[in-house]
Amino acid sequence: MDKPAMASVFRMRHVPASISGVRSLGRGQADPVFHSRPLGEAIRFIAEADGQYDLSAVAISYGDRTTPPLGSREVKQLWSEYGERLMEA
Repeated sequence: MDKPAMASVFRMRHVPASISGVRSLGRGQADPVFHSRPLGEAIRFIAEADGQYDLSAVAISYGDRTTPPLGSREVKQLWSEYGERLMEA
């Protein structure tokens, strides 16, 4: 993800987003269910959940249907670039 694309996502950090593809690592544990949350919060959750869940198929959907979802690689890049600023008002 290049810098202009990351800046675009940063500007959209308050739009509603949904998280899918997060799998539990424990045997017999249910996969987590997520409700809509702001994009910045969704990015933070996934960035901080690395190692606690299987994120190999994670996708954060936001914006309109033509906007491609963010995968774990993009989330890591965004968190590395912006960190807690994704949570700012």
